Amino acid sequence: MTGIIRQHSSKVLNATETPNEARLCNCRNKQTCPLDGKCLSSCIVYRAEVINDNNTKIYYGASEGEFKTRYNNHIKSFRHKKYCSETELSKHIWNLKDNNINYTLRWSIESFASPYKCGSKRCDLCLTEKLCIIKADTRHLLNKRNELISKCRHKNKHLLSNLK
Repeated sequence: MTGIIRQHSSKVLNATETPNEARLCNCRNKQTCPLDGKCLSSCIVYRAEVINDNNTKIYYGASEGEFKTRYNNHIKSFRHKKYCSETELSKHIWNLKDNNINYTLRWSIESFASPYKCGSKRCDLCLTEKLCIIKADTRHLLNKRNELISKCRHKNKHLLSNLK
């Protein structure tokens, strides 16, 4: 019996999760989906490109849950001034707005990665995001280099959820 439980636990803990192919988007208008019909993707590193007349700036972020939830938080920080300092992306957007500069925002999936698993000593999602930041051209990057030494946000989330 112990062997059966161990085998089952191993299979569940080591399973690689792929996006639910049956439901990748729940946007009312598929043409306005921020990720071209993949807004319900989870465990992703995403890229936001802010394009204006003068240049293009790039921001990398990670979303363990559905991207659409993270996207909505970004949109909230673009619409309400009190959230303007939540991310480097929102700071940049508000700087453009304050200077009456028109911009276009394009979202894309940079990479899929495994989230933190209890007992693991690393989070592939955070490491992948940091790798994208390291490889990016610093002249166009909005992310700050101090993000490279920050602790995993997903690990703390799992620890807190286990305490409840």
